[in-house]
Amino acid sequence: MKGKKSGENIVEEVWDIRVYIQPLEDIKDSIINYLENLKELDKSTRSIWISDVKGFFYNVVSAWEMLRTSTEKLKVEGLEKSKLFLYNAKSLLTKIISQLNIFESKKSSKLIDNAKVVFKGCWDAFWIVYRRLLPENELKSPSERVIKISDLEYHLPCSVCSKVAVVFKIGYGQFDDVESLVFKGITHGTSLNIKLAEVLFGILEQKSLLGAHEFMKRRFYEGLDAYCPECDKIYCWEHYNAKVEYDDGFYDCTYGECPQGHKRMIDD
Repeated sequence: MKGKKSGENIVEEVWDIRVYIQPLEDIKDSIINYLENLKELDKSTRSIWISDVKGFFYNVVSAWEMLRTSTEKLKVEGLEKSKLFLYNAKSLLTKIISQLNIFESKKSSKLIDNAKVVFKGCWDAFWIVYRRLLPENELKSPSERVIKISDLEYHLPCSVCSKVAVVFKIGYGQFDDVESLVFKGITHGTSLNIKLAEVLFGILEQKSLLGAHEFMKRRFYEGLDAYCPECDKIYCWEHYNAKVEYDDGFYDCTYGECPQGHKRMIDD
């Protein structure tokens, strides 16, 4: 196991995170109770919103269970899965806060403030352990800006950790009946006409991230979601510090802020 600590010490630290999870369960129950007694909500909306609240808490619990299982076996394979659950919880909390903000009451404001404070403590507790397992100084930058897997597939790795952030390949997307140029980024994926592959792959052969970004901008206003134009670098979800925003409980957009502080909308 990599990191500053291993064995029993790190297992104990992970186990102790439950101290921060318990108050979140109380927050969950308080929000659900508030929604159940909110006369302004119709039955269908109430059910959906309560499901979001439960999902928020269960994602936190899943993040803890995944991390606990991994550390007890002295493995870190579950680290990224744990992070994913925690990021899902963060996104759901943002959505829940957007929903509660609609009512502008003292009670809803208090619930929002409490949820933010308690989740911040829980988030910090998780990240203390994450950094123990994988310190920042052990992150490795990629040797190539563009990785050619084959003549039919190219990967763009994160410039901080080398994790694959973008995939372009010839294949079948989720709803494709014919082969397409399939794109998968950090916020979304899509299928493009296969005839565009020759142009894009030619750009990628030149290792031009800007060229790939401009190519995508002709199809999507935001362009390549994992790309920071000011840095001319690719970042994964984590290192682009991606943040989902909601408006009245509905998805609005996602912003990315790179390690250098450059911020832009990466999905709308």
